[in-house]
Formats: sequence, C-alpha cells, structure tokens
Amino acid sequence: MTSHRNTSATLFATFLLLGSPSEVRAVDAASTDWVMDPASGGLCGGQYLPPLLPDTDSESLEATGENTVFDGDDRVILVGNAQVARGPFVLKADQISFRNSTGDGDAAGQVSIRQPNALLTGTQASVNVRTSSFELTDATFVTHSNQLRGASRFAIGAPNGDIRIIDGRFTFCAPGDQTWDLKASDIALNQSSGRGWAEDVTLRVREIPVFYTPILGFPMDDRRLTGFLFPEIGSGTNGTEIVAPFYWNLAPATDALLQPRFMSDRGTALGIHARHLFSDRTLVDLKTEQLPDDDQTNTSRHGSRLSITSQPGKALVWWARTENVSDADFIDDVSNFANLSSDTQLSSEIGAILRQGPWQLSWHADQVDVIDPTVTGTAVRFARQPALSAHYAAPLGDWQLDFLGDATRFSRPATGLSGDALIDGDRFTADWSLSRPTVYPYGQWTPTLLAFQRSADATTVDGSQTADITTVGAALDGQLEFEKTRELGGLYQLRPRAKLLVREPFSSAQPAVFESSESGTESIAALYANQSIDGRDFVGDTAQLTLGVQSRVLDHQGAEQARFDIARVHYFADRTHTLDGVRQTESAGPVVLESDVRLTSRLRWNLHLASNDSASTLDTGTHTLKWRASARQYVTQRIVWDSDRAVRADLYASQSIGAWRALAGLQWDPTSDTRVSQVMGIEYDSCCWRAALVHAYEQDNRTTTASGQTTKLMFELKGLGTLGQGATQLLDRLLEDYERSQARD
Repeated sequence: MTSHRNTSATLFATFLLLGSPSEVRAVDAASTDWVMDPASGGLCGGQYLPPLLPDTDSESLEATGENTVFDGDDRVILVGNAQVARGPFVLKADQISFRNSTGDGDAAGQVSIRQPNALLTGTQASVNVRTSSFELTDATFVTHSNQLRGASRFAIGAPNGDIRIIDGRFTFCAPGDQTWDLKASDIALNQSSGRGWAEDVTLRVREIPVFYTPILGFPMDDRRLTGFLFPEIGSGTNGTEIVAPFYWNLAPATDALLQPRFMSDRGTALGIHARHLFSDRTLVDLKTEQLPDDDQTNTSRHGSRLSITSQPGKALVWWARTENVSDADFIDDVSNFANLSSDTQLSSEIGAILRQGPWQLSWHADQVDVIDPTVTGTAVRFARQPALSAHYAAPLGDWQLDFLGDATRFSRPATGLSGDALIDGDRFTADWSLSRPTVYPYGQWTPTLLAFQRSADATTVDGSQTADITTVGAALDGQLEFEKTRELGGLYQLRPRAKLLVREPFSSAQPAVFESSESGTESIAALYANQSIDGRDFVGDTAQLTLGVQSRVLDHQGAEQARFDIARVHYFADRTHTLDGVRQTESAGPVVLESDVRLTSRLRWNLHLASNDSASTLDTGTHTLKWRASARQYVTQRIVWDSDRAVRADLYASQSIGAWRALAGLQWDPTSDTRVSQVMGIEYDSCCWRAALVHAYEQDNRTTTASGQTTKLMFELKGLGTLGQGATQLLDRLLEDYERSQARD
C-alpha cells in the first residue's frame, strides 16, 4: 500500500474525479482474453488465452492501489488501478472499498472479476473479498473451457465459483460474431458440476427469435453429464427416421446411452449402449438395439453385442465377446448400432494373453453362428475350441532365438460338406528360427536357421485325415546401402537386396487345411518372408532367390520424399509339396513394384503392381493419387486391378470455399458397371455453427443387388450439441479421409 490518508476532502475529490458508475462502460470480458491466432487452424481465427492464476487456497488478502485510504473504522479504500486478490480470485476496479474484518465491500468503475475458468466485467459490484462472492451490475462474461460468452443485467457469484446470470444472453460464437445467441431469464453456470442451465430460453438467429424452450442444459467442460442429446432427423429405406438420444451418467465408472428411434415404415426401436469400468480395469460394454414389432415383417427383431475387456495387471489381458442377431437382414434393414462383426457369420469369443519376460502365452476359444442360411459348406468358418499359443523371443549370445507354437481344436457344421472336406480336427504347430544379424557401414546380412512342425488329426465327411510334416530350412538375407548427398540437402539412397531361402519337408503328406490360403507374392514384404502361406496349416518346399532393390530420396530433415521398391522371386526347382497338392513349375514369381512419392507438399502418389508369373501382363495393382491441401480440401483417385482388369474405381473429393464445403464420393465396379456406393453432401462449418445435408446410395453388402438411398440433415450450434449425428456417421463411413474441421470444438 502506497499511502495512508484519512480525510473527507480526499475521498470527495476522488469520487468527483472518477465520476458516477453509470457514466462508466465496462470492457467486454470475452474480448479481453481473446487472442487472434490465424495459425491455430480453426475457422474462428483466434482463441481464449486467460492469464495464469495462483493455484492456492490461501485465506490472506493482497490489496494494492495507486492510493490507499483507511477511514479509521476497519474500512480500506483503494483508488486507481485497485486490485484485491485472494488465492485464484482477483478483483480489479477503478475503486474498491471493503471492511477488513468481514470482507464486505464495493467496487466501481472498470470492474473485472477473475476466477478459475471465468472472467466477468461490469460497472459496479458488491463483493466479499474473503468469500469470493459478488453481485455485478451490467455484466459481460466468458467461461474459457467451453468458450461461452455473454452479457446480462446482473450476475451473482458464489464462493464455490458457480455463477448465476439474471436476464442475460449468451453464445459460443467468437467475439464480434453474433450469428446466433440464446436469451434467458436465468442462467446457472455451475463450475463445480460442469453443467450449465438456462430457463425461459429463446434461440435467436441474427436477433430474430426462432425457437423457445422452458429449460436448456449445456456442458461447461468435457465432463460426462446426464441429459438429452440433440435429436437426429433423416429419411431413407425405412421412411422418416427420428432419433432422440439420452445420455445417462449413472456414476463415475458407469454410463448409458438410451437411443429411441422412430421409423415411419417399421416402428420404434430402442438402442442401448451401457458401460461399466470396475476397479481392476475391467470394462463391460453392452450395445443392443431392439425392434419389438417390425411393421413390415410383423416380427420382433434385435441385434446385440456384449464385450468384456480386462487388464488387471501389466502382464495379463483377458477379454470376452458375444454377438447375437434375430436375422441376417437386421443390419441391412434396421441398423448396425450394436457394431456386429458381420451380417452373415457372427463370432463369440473368450481369450487371454499373459506376458512374462521373453514369453507370451495366449488362449482363446470362439463360436461361429451362421445367421445367413445361404452360407453353407466350406464358406462357414471354423471355430477354435480352444486355441493355445506360445511365443518366445530372446537373444542367445550373438544369435536371436524365436519360437512360435500353437495347439488348436477346429470345428464347424457338416451341413453342405462332402467328400474330403474337413469337419473338425486337432492341429499342433511349432516354428523355430535362429538368426544372427550383422550390420556393416555399407549394409547388413543375416543368416537364419529354420524349422517348422505341423501335425494334425482331422475328421472328414468320408473318413479321417492325418498329417505329420516337419520342414527344415535356411535363409541368407543381405542388403547393401549406398548414399549420395543431394545438392539441395538430403540424401539419395540405393539398397540392393538379395535373400536366398531353402525349405525341405521330411514328409510328402498332404496338410489338413483349416485356415490357410496361398498369400501369393503380391507385396514386397511377402517376397522376403520365410514362407508364403497365410495361416499355420502348412509349410512347403522351395529353393528360391529373391532379388530386389529399393531407392529412396530424403530431404534435408531426413523425411522421405520418394521410395521405389521392385523385387522378384526366382525358383531353382519345382515346388512339389504345395497347399493344394498341385506341382508348381514356374521358374519365377511375379514382378512386384511399390512406390510412395510425395510429388509436392500437397500431392502424393502411391502405386502397387504385381505382374503374373510370366511378367507379361498385370495381375494385381492399386493406383492412388491424392491431393490434399488441408483436412477440408482433398481429392483422392484410386483404381484397383485384378487378373489384368480394373475391378474397382474410387473417387473422393472435398472442396471448401471459406466456411462452405462440398463433399462427394463414388465407389464403382467396372466389371458389372454398377455403383457400390455414392455420397454427396454440402457442409457449412464456421466458428459459430455447422450444418450438413447428405444424400447417399449404398449397395447391399450381402446380396449386392438391393440398394438403399438415405438422406441425412445435420445442424450443430457450437457448444450446445448436434441435431443429426447420422449425417456425420454417413460421411465417416462412405467418404474417405472425411474429417470435421476443428474450428473451436
């Protein structure tokens, strides 16, 4: 405190200098803490940056001012840049007076009250500087965590930080943007609960009233709060759809989403998503949707998924999952709210993984439920009842030892099977490798010893099958590395690579095939693998040499600008022990080419090509060209080839002009000259609000003949909620790389 005076003349002169409170206009609270920052990436062009407040619960007061007066009767008067602080509560004004014993006082002039997550300004206030309570006249306010701002005739602050606004208006738009606001007679900003409430609420767009509600709740921060979410309205194959979700925060570790869905052509379904987290980090997650009476089928229909995941310690993880659906058409007809894995074959599973040192042990069992009656015979997946596996990896001197083994019981229905088709069986496998990587300045080489054991006893339709196969092998993988410095900085890298691989089985027995298929050699990684079979049923013979080269261009920061890989497998002998029993006589495999090129900072080109075995025609391939200026502006074009013809053509685009964005996506099947899916939409996304109108076509995944068309409308007032989440979900599913702009959320 700078001085001590006790004269009436001084006080009188001071009040004359300041003027009456009615002549003072308060500085807007939101503008005070708003910082323009176009580089932040949001459409708002700025953000709230409040100053750091003392993190203390101290009861002591810190009072300062250009002039300080004591009236001789317990009252302190601060004049000129007056400030009183108690912990994180800071009161500033042109003039502050308070009783030192009780804390009761007044503030006038340019009044500001700052507390955690809030700033309020006004012309005059009644305060208690010891309890941090206040009554503020002609107030403006901002809460930083949810970016709410507004103004009111009167604001009341409680000691716990809660704020009550009388006869006010508020919005979540940036300062200076009054596209919409909410006018209310009473607003409660409950900082302690993380929930805001407003009564007698009128939604105004450009100050024109458009909607009224007697009460409205909104979040103050990111805490989970019970309440209705914004509804969803749309139209599609089920007619007009209205979804009214309700979120129920039952406890800190328990919540539920109740989602009634009215469909004009089918009836009303109820979706439930409930979760509970136990103290031992076990999460129980239930998702179900029930349609008691389908107006089109006159049946009760449903889809459900229950999962349990637990990690009671660092070493152990276990899980369980079960799925159930009333019929195969439920997903296509109603929805996949329950996130079912398939619309033809559902899977229920239980399993566990234990990690201890170099060991990893796992166990799981599953059950396959065929819900589509057209799926029979070999199309039905085997269930594992159960499967046990072990993995060991550890150094052995200068060598690296790696072991992987499993014991599995397979089973499936015999319906639709015939001949030597497998019904069930037991399989045991063991893979061993011993390798010694050696690194030199100019490259590296790695010799590896290999051993594979496959043993199976299976039941077929006509009898049984036994297979006991041991395969040994060796590999020598070498790579050279050449580098050249670029004139503009960075490096050119050239990496020739060769891998010699030999495998020889001790038995010519045919394998019991439960899950395996020829992976082919259609990727660079597969060309250098120690075996080319997907699955663990079989390892055949080979004597081969893989030759390839990789070329890379790195910029001055070490980032990859371009990468080209080309490789091919050459065989020294026929492969007589094959998965299907057919002798393979090709002297060479496909030529595989892969590229990833950053043409410019915005344009990227990816290519994957694999020739047929004679290298004369294209076997498979994928061409992708992607231009991306931002999350809101991109074009992706892709063509997929199979058996020397295009089988898929995709085009995705998003173009923005200011806050507006046009979106489109098309997936086309050239072989049948039909659309797989198509989506078109228009979106407006500003700092204040967002809206989208989306129309989509989707081919039925199961029949590939039926189709469905859907129209979704979404409207969001930033900070309050979203009307029509289905539009966003549709874009997420059908439009590649779709992202919401993070303007202020």
